[in-house]
Amino acid sequence: MNNRVRLLRLIADGKFYSGEKLGHALGVSRAAIWKIINSLSHYGLTIVAVKGKGYRLSRSIEFLDKQSLLSRIRSPAFKILNELEIFEEIDSTNKYLLESPEISDKHACVILAEYQTQGRGRRGNPWISPPGSGISLSIAWHFEQPVESLTCLSLAAGSAVIRVLTTMGFDGIGLKWPNDIFFQGKKLGGLLIEIRGETAGPCDVVIGLGLNYDFPVDFKGNIKQPWIDLVSIKDSTASRNYIAAELISEIMLLLETYANINIEDIINEWQQYDCMRGKKARLKLQGKNIHGLVVGIDNDGALLMSVDNRIQKYTAGEISLRVES
Repeated sequence: MNNRVRLLRLIADGKFYSGEKLGHALGVSRAAIWKIINSLSHYGLTIVAVKGKGYRLSRSIEFLDKQSLLSRIRSPAFKILNELEIFEEIDSTNKYLLESPEISDKHACVILAEYQTQGRGRRGNPWISPPGSGISLSIAWHFEQPVESLTCLSLAAGSAVIRVLTTMGFDGIGLKWPNDIFFQGKKLGGLLIEIRGETAGPCDVVIGLGLNYDFPVDFKGNIKQPWIDLVSIKDSTASRNYIAAELISEIMLLLETYANINIEDIINEWQQYDCMRGKKARLKLQGKNIHGLVVGIDNDGALLMSVDNRIQKYTAGEISLRVES
């Protein structure tokens, strides 16, 4: 554990700590503490410095804890859990699992990270989340069935996340095709599903989830769209570890039972959470902007849009609320 992480854990409670006390705890000089504190802004964290009092985080952080997660994962999911690891910092949880040679031999494997240096969403878009502010996790699963049978897995995973959040009292959260998580027009999270294997044979699937939990009030980052976090939606938000454990449990149980789920049921549930239906939108596809009215999805999970008064079907692209251009 490097000194940046050690210092961050020391001040995670949001209380003031003097540079002298922090330096003594880490075995470094006060000048070195100042340099570490100054570097934390690079990670999107805000440090309050007051002369005579010291340093504190702008808000406290609940770090992910392996034992806490394991104790909270539901029993049916715990029985099929093979491995769970938490990284302080990693390039990408999805990438880590996709490059692991072992995921074909065992599942489910779950990786969480406090901070991702190269977190990403669909179409290569960066996923930005300050340390301790979001829930970033990936789950690997081996399927004996071919890739073509997993067409609606993305939709099912999105619905699984909404089920968990709704149960916890987060009303009004919806899905933007295929599985971005939105609340009142602002992005709350998203899923990225990546597959490794032959088209006609068995395959390995990694489901990556990024969910905004509690961002610094003045966080800006390089996010190019309106965003929101769980704490902003509901004051009495459950602990970060509890929410993560519930999400892991729900997604793992979905993966275990997916082969036996009726596709029609997946489509019907997803449509209940569709927050774009009936809205004018723009679909970015192969360098083009397609403007139309979102109609919904078809029986295969493809997006349906009314374009020039004709219903068109799309299986790829990035959808956003309509802007003229």
